[in-house]
Amino acid sequence: MSDAAFDFVIIGAGSAGCLLADRLSAGGASVAVVEAGGPDRHPWLHIPAGYARILGHKALTWGFATAPDPATGRRALDYPRGRVLGGSSSINGLGHVWGDPSDYDLWAQKGCTGWSWADLAPHFAAYERAEEDGPHRGRDGALHVQHLAELPPVVARMRDAAAAIGLPTPRDMNGPARDGFSTFQQTRNGRRRHSAASAFLRPALKRGVALFDNALALSIEMAEGRATGVRLRRGGAGQVVAARREVILAAGAIGSPHLLMLSGLGPAQHLQDHGIAVRRDIPGIGANLQDHYIARLTYRLSEHRWSANRRIAWPRLALEVARWVTRGDGVLTWSPGMVGVFAKTEPGLEAPDIQLNGGPVSWAEGRIGVPEEAPGLTLGVWQCRPQSRGSVTLAGPDPARPPVIAPRFLTAAADRAAIARGIRLARRWMAAPPLQGIVVGEVRPGPAVQAEAELVRFAAETGGTVYHPCGTVRMGGADGGAPLDATLRLRGVAGLRVVDASVFPDIPVCNINATVLAVAHKAAGLILAA
Repeated sequence: MSDAAFDFVIIGAGSAGCLLADRLSAGGASVAVVEAGGPDRHPWLHIPAGYARILGHKALTWGFATAPDPATGRRALDYPRGRVLGGSSSINGLGHVWGDPSDYDLWAQKGCTGWSWADLAPHFAAYERAEEDGPHRGRDGALHVQHLAELPPVVARMRDAAAAIGLPTPRDMNGPARDGFSTFQQTRNGRRRHSAASAFLRPALKRGVALFDNALALSIEMAEGRATGVRLRRGGAGQVVAARREVILAAGAIGSPHLLMLSGLGPAQHLQDHGIAVRRDIPGIGANLQDHYIARLTYRLSEHRWSANRRIAWPRLALEVARWVTRGDGVLTWSPGMVGVFAKTEPGLEAPDIQLNGGPVSWAEGRIGVPEEAPGLTLGVWQCRPQSRGSVTLAGPDPARPPVIAPRFLTAAADRAAIARGIRLARRWMAAPPLQGIVVGEVRPGPAVQAEAELVRFAAETGGTVYHPCGTVRMGGADGGAPLDATLRLRGVAGLRVVDASVFPDIPVCNINATVLAVAHKAAGLILAA
């Protein structure tokens, strides 16, 4: 029996769920949000550089790891996803990057009618309050998007070095195209992170949205082929929250396929293997997992004035804390990506195939959060549109047991070749004349590593995720086997939509949070119109 009923029940208080709660409640609907995590009170969640301390936090993340894969050294890679109000927008690197226009035009070409660049661009602008004032940017939205609070001195040299190797240097990373060098923009409001919880959920709660936090969703309730609510466990007690109009699954690219399969919606044989009654055989659920795989290069800098390594170590870190409190800038406002380069490394490409990003910090033995004593700089290299495809599957029928996450990074030959090209591009950049005398050596992988096979081996043995999983409950045309239609409804199940990164047919060339929010903003309009 249901304990509560609402027009809409949203499962997940991440980027999409928070924005949906705001938009749907503003449209006059009664809304409940179910979230497995708790309040976002931890101080590191609100300090931009706090990401380095919380990626492995046992209470604020799900603590996921990937299945070991031969293509990446048989390592179980950490796969943090936010388990807190705001979801991964509360623990990410704050990077706010619109996709390349061709990303969304490709979606439309695959049968996702209404999801082209022309269709989706207004939704990016609608939710953002951007410090950058380009004509296409949003000025009146709820999410603050700001330029870096501090530009380290080496950034100007990095820009000049990018120009020296023939790359454009636009001011706005989110201009009409992604090509070239620019500084990152952050989801930041002054000194503090601006998460989806801060921007969207808090106003929604003031409007009367009901929040069921610290509540583990167990299954989607169904009756006569229609989703009617969600069964959850909260404080040791079971409960059903009913939806009069729709259940909206916004648990992310890992959580959404997991809950669908636990609810009997997914590949029939796989469900039967785990003792789950099949409500509908949907082979595409959990397939098509895509993510960006990053290899991190470390460079030695000539002097500490070019690097923040000393500034982020005690006792100097105390000065940075004071600076953050009094001035709202300094290293505590930094992101892992301070500067970025989008580049095409092969002829005939319609969009960049490589992104390089990083900043003047280097980590001891590659461990994020532990700076090297010597001055250094880190550059990440990733392929923008990987061809490797992975999966999310069940490890068992217990909802509390993590799913099996198998991204299958670098299993496509094209991906291995691309990451080698990306490393060579990074080396060209760092060797350009404007950085001579500043960049004085390559520490990782080191100049001895030159052959393509050696570069790929380095990437495979040391790289990891950029935390951009998507595509596991994709939308598409009627003939392509996509679980969702172009209105994000699950085919064959009434009253159930999925709205999060899992709906992407293909991964955008860049960081995905901005696209998740644009998808959610468009979805809210579709839902209210229905």
